[in-house]
Amino acid sequence: MRTAANNIRLLMILQILKSFLVMIPILVLFFQAKGLSMTDIMLIQAIFSAVMVIAEVPSGYFSDLLGRRRTMIIGTLCSTVGFGIYGIAQNTTHFIIAEIILAVGISFISGTDSAMLFDSLAETHQEAQSLQKEGQQLSVGNFSESLASIAGGFLAMISLDLPLFVQVFFTALSVPVAWLLVEPKRHIAVKSHTTMRGILMIVRETFLHKQLRALLLLSGIISAGTLTMVWFVQPVMKQAGVPLWLFGFSWAILNATAGFASFHAHRIEKYAGEKTFIVLSFLLFFSYMITGTIDLWSIPFILLFSCIRGIGNPIATTYINRYITSDKRATILSVRMLIMRMIFVIIAPLMGYIADKFSLHIALYGCGLLFGILCVPAIIIWNKSLHESVL
Repeated sequence: MRTAANNIRLLMILQILKSFLVMIPILVLFFQAKGLSMTDIMLIQAIFSAVMVIAEVPSGYFSDLLGRRRTMIIGTLCSTVGFGIYGIAQNTTHFIIAEIILAVGISFISGTDSAMLFDSLAETHQEAQSLQKEGQQLSVGNFSESLASIAGGFLAMISLDLPLFVQVFFTALSVPVAWLLVEPKRHIAVKSHTTMRGILMIVRETFLHKQLRALLLLSGIISAGTLTMVWFVQPVMKQAGVPLWLFGFSWAILNATAGFASFHAHRIEKYAGEKTFIVLSFLLFFSYMITGTIDLWSIPFILLFSCIRGIGNPIATTYINRYITSDKRATILSVRMLIMRMIFVIIAPLMGYIADKFSLHIALYGCGLLFGILCVPAIIIWNKSLHESVL
């Protein structure tokens, strides 16, 4: 008999499958082999993020209203179709179509998986382990991506197209796993929240909550900073003279580092508490400025971005879950992703243009300055909220 307790194991398997991204360590090189510039690549990713912005909150609301399981199934199906289109894409337009479908799929999974995990833990009376379990889920995902990265690097030595076919296969496996999930017991959605007006009401309530508003803003900026760096890692390694066969291993190390950080995030949070995000903000600025030198000695500092991502994501998700009720959980988790994507949509194309027009060095320094400037008021707001009563 399938129960909510089985969801925890199934969500772990889904995390492994969706994170087995053999395309990622050579994706920028794949795009460039198809004739795309860094401006094109960043523009495509900005469109991807724009679709995520549009679909993120409605998908979370869909999850809250019609169920976690159905939403996960739709998400895995769209992800499979999106990667499938990559296999036949011949120009920028085709890649944009693929990215749009992928964005819809990922937006349906994003937030819903965390909400389903938290609800399943609540149903089995394991809420106290939420941060640890969330960290373990993300950690397993990062280790899965690490193994996929090594495989992707070797496959790319044969052909840059080969990792794509492997990618489609593993993504397709996630569909039957999502089908096996069981809808966990949750609070019944309030009837007034069953329309678009309901979504806006939830978002409004979210931003009236001082600590939640500050947390969403600061964690969104930090996440946007690490996401932007993801698309610069391969050009940085290429310019620094890292050979192609090492790209997979390098990406594996980056994800293993993020996985290690996620696994121990609950211990770091226990030590630093809410101040963790302030420390991560300073590390983000420092990492960009050091990496901007683009030399072999600066490559190890890219690991700091992985640490920031690995520590920040599970702690932010857990804090948000503590502030909200089950019937609004996926919607509000999606708001965080929306903020991150909105920032990325604005900054990424600009930085891609600067990298093409001027240099990769200037683009990275620019990222450091921009995200550093954005973090300052966000830190002030977050720190102030910690000293005020929660609404």
